Amino acid sequence: MELHFNLELVETYKSNSQKARILTEDWVYRQSYCPNCGNNPLNHFENNRPVADFYCNHC
Repeated sequence: MELHFNLELVETYKSNSQKARILTEDWVYRQSYCPNCGNNPLNHFENNRPVADFYCNHC
């Protein structure tokens, strides 16, 4: 598992909260898996969905 963020993604952002969102969402997309079935990669929900960013196609 890669524990480093891809800092090139946030070079044009000024807001620290936007940087954190971009870095963590990219990391989760690339590195995490479904805790229920182990499917990798997870899929993105559409933007601005309350309380959810990723889902598993199999579950």
